[in-house]
Amino acid sequence: MRILSGIQISLNPNWKKFRETVLSRYRQADIDVEIKPVLDIINASESFVTLSSCAGRIVVMDMPNFGDKKNSVFLGKWHQPPEFSEVMEAILKGQRQTWFMMHPPIIHVACRSLFDAFDLLEIAKRSGFRRSGLISQKKFAIEIASQERVEMLVAENGELLMNEKALKRNFELSVEKLKKSRERIFKFSRTFEEYFL
Repeated sequence: MRILSGIQISLNPNWKKFRETVLSRYRQADIDVEIKPVLDIINASESFVTLSSCAGRIVVMDMPNFGDKKNSVFLGKWHQPPEFSEVMEAILKGQRQTWFMMHPPIIHVACRSLFDAFDLLEIAKRSGFRRSGLISQKKFAIEIASQERVEMLVAENGELLMNEKALKRNFELSVEKLKKSRERIFKFSRTFEEYFL
């Protein structure tokens, strides 16, 4: 048991078994190649194990109403920046509310103790992931995420809501944001290595 600012923090008694189970699934999972090197570095530490992740992506979705994931349809999904023409082609297929989105990288990590979780959060925030935080006290799990995110309604009922020039500029800015957030995740992995390995 460790003390952190007067708080008693016990280690997870089932940590070793839990970590091995998660790592076994990880080895068989289909992982985004862009983020796998970072996950491998995190998983090299006995104090952490990655739970889920996404390298970030550009998405075009068609949905009846924003937030209705159950009835939404992916019209396009790219982990590598696509050509603008591919994005336009996907947008023009929309029949309902058509959204253009850029989701930044996100990593969920279970930690051996709350002490380890606080240490990892400090590293994440120092690397620019200011939106990171504790998401589960039971697993001492944290979410590492950045603020770069784009969500725009670009068409409705098959009609564009902005001209192609504006769409292209927003697309270009979204690609820049995705690249910057990926650079940040690799900065985080280098800092993680220095601190934990």
